[in-house]
Amino acid sequence: ALFGAATGYGIMILAMTATPIAMVKHHHELSTAATVIQLHVLGMFLPSFFTGSLIARFGVLRIMLTGVLLFIGHILMTLTGTGFGSFASALVLLGVGWNFMYIGGTTLLTSTYSPAEKARAQAINDMTIFAVGLACSFSAGGLLEAFGWLTMNLALIPWLALAAASLVWLGVKQRMRVVEESAT
Repeated sequence: ALFGAATGYGIMILAMTATPIAMVKHHHELSTAATVIQLHVLGMFLPSFFTGSLIARFGVLRIMLTGVLLFIGHILMTLTGTGFGSFASALVLLGVGWNFMYIGGTTLLTSTYSPAEKARAQAINDMTIFAVGLACSFSAGGLLEAFGWLTMNLALIPWLALAAASLVWLGVKQRMRVVEESAT
């Protein structure tokens, strides 16, 4: 739960913070970069109207894995160029991916702990997520300057692969538990 939510938050804030700088470096007006960020924010929050229903229907792990795939879509869109459409599409995918990862991680967290443990688990979860977000936000400009827009985004792939592997492992573990319970 924590790793998924922190991954979603960290990747989102890293790419989001770097985007206006990258766009200006690629000769876009600041107002155009602002439009991309506005579209990104819509991607972050508009899905909230139905994310809970999707989790209820398909399961939290599938929705979180979909979030990972949307982040991969973000990275693929960065490969298409540095035009407005590439930036806008990438950032909308980033926003929806964040929504699925963050809400999924929070949902998973609340279903993992007992009522007595929930407050402490939530506090640790929130502190970790915001620490990761802070680190990613502060490092975005330096990473962009050192590696460039494309390489900075491609460097997210191992983090996403680890998140996907963790989610698949949780899914296998849950299925094994169900099989064991049905056998007894």
